[in-house]
Amino acid sequence: MRLPTTNDRRTGLVNTSSANLIRYTTNIRKIMVHHPPVLRRYPLVIALLIFICYLPNHLAAQEQRFKAGIVLGLNFSELEGEGLMDYFGLNTGVFGTARLSKRFQLGMEFLFSQNGEYILPQYYPPIEYGAVWLNHLEIPFHIDWLVQVSRREKDHHLNFNLGIAYARILSYSAEDAQKIDVSEQLVYADKDAFLMQTGMTYQFTPKMGLNLKASLPIRKQVLGLTLAARLMYTI
Repeated sequence: MRLPTTNDRRTGLVNTSSANLIRYTTNIRKIMVHHPPVLRRYPLVIALLIFICYLPNHLAAQEQRFKAGIVLGLNFSELEGEGLMDYFGLNTGVFGTARLSKRFQLGMEFLFSQNGEYILPQYYPPIEYGAVWLNHLEIPFHIDWLVQVSRREKDHHLNFNLGIAYARILSYSAEDAQKIDVSEQLVYADKDAFLMQTGMTYQFTPKMGLNLKASLPIRKQVLGLTLAARLMYTI
């Protein structure tokens, strides 16, 4: 006996949705026939009723293709420290994905990102730094390769990400080792940057996953890596 394939299930969703639309339309026609003529005077209302009844079934057929969710995690970078974990900050926002095929999907994120080593100031004083806060807007675009870890599971638990991101510094503050504010001494000629990014995501459940990501600015100046660890929750 042949087991149902993914295409069979998708076809079943579409056929079910079409059958429901026909059933709803037939019921509405019966209402128009057996009720006062005033109902037939408002075809736009009838069309709206059909749309409202059909929409949940249409979304059910599309829900596997488009997904959206929330990102919450941390960035880690060296900045002016001595190690990659010396400075950290938030990496949080929203994401969306669009399935291209069984193995690939496109992804986009809209993030508030702190302390990424993304943009080199034109000037910053050569001192020993204390607290530093660099607040960025970060918009990554990536393509994901979906990997099925176990043949027994139909879901893809692991995916590898490769893409680019646009980053813009929104605000910043810095202190020296004596906690004296030196923010006004920092000078940024360029406030925008593009980043190369790569990473991987492991799905613990269909809705919750852990993403590990590395970012490197596409610039002539030598800047270090920024690492990020984020939880990805699909709504």
